[in-house]
Amino acid sequence: MSIRGEPARRSKLPNTKSNTSVVGGRSRSTVINTIGNALGTNPKIAIGLLSPVGLLFALPVLLWAFNFTERFGLEKCSIGSISGAEYQNILSRAGAQRWTVWPGLSNGVVWPSDSGFRGPTASFNSNLNDQLLSHIRELAGSDPSINRQLASAHAVLRSMGAEYVQTQEVPDMRGDRAGSRVYFTYYLPQVRFAPACVLCLVWWHTTIDVIFSHELATNRYELQAVNVLHAGLKGSPDKNIARNVPWGGCPFHNG
Repeated sequence: MSIRGEPARRSKLPNTKSNTSVVGGRSRSTVINTIGNALGTNPKIAIGLLSPVGLLFALPVLLWAFNFTERFGLEKCSIGSISGAEYQNILSRAGAQRWTVWPGLSNGVVWPSDSGFRGPTASFNSNLNDQLLSHIRELAGSDPSINRQLASAHAVLRSMGAEYVQTQEVPDMRGDRAGSRVYFTYYLPQVRFAPACVLCLVWWHTTIDVIFSHELATNRYELQAVNVLHAGLKGSPDKNIARNVPWGGCPFHNG
């Protein structure tokens, strides 16, 4: 049994740039002049935005917005018996779901939380895990195959903007060593869970493990759990050190 990541094939988009940019139905120069006039007549707003404190809180918000530029729809993957066209259909369904990272999975403002400006409740992390697992199973439907479940998991995580970084198989701690756990690990900027999270600039990544059980005697795999871990004082993962699959790769499994 081997587990590896395969590079995704990405289609090229035609160059759609033009010399005249339009924002909200108006030319970019008009928008800039309007903003400039507003700031000129509202010096308090300008001072607040340009102050060190204002810039400190504006930066994570800008990074939060920038993360939505991820072009997950251009990704082409085939995962085992799931063809590229079938995966595209799964990915489209994942992207069309109503839930969101923020304010769906987290409505925190200054840190990941389920309580707005307050700290997270004791059940926040377990609820996150259960919600993502539920979304994956709903997308996979009644097909219990690892290929369908893995394709659905990858589609859900990619539709969130998470990057597939690592795969590892860990033997069970049972004495008979009759099984193992396979971890497909994704990295997502933590600021996606809280738009004004200044600490997320220090503790950058949230890791998301999609966990399968592996029964060695029958070579049977089954989706078991999802585990979301936010970086913090207990540790901040390094994506470059952890990576053992190609950048932009798709999970692949011979089982």
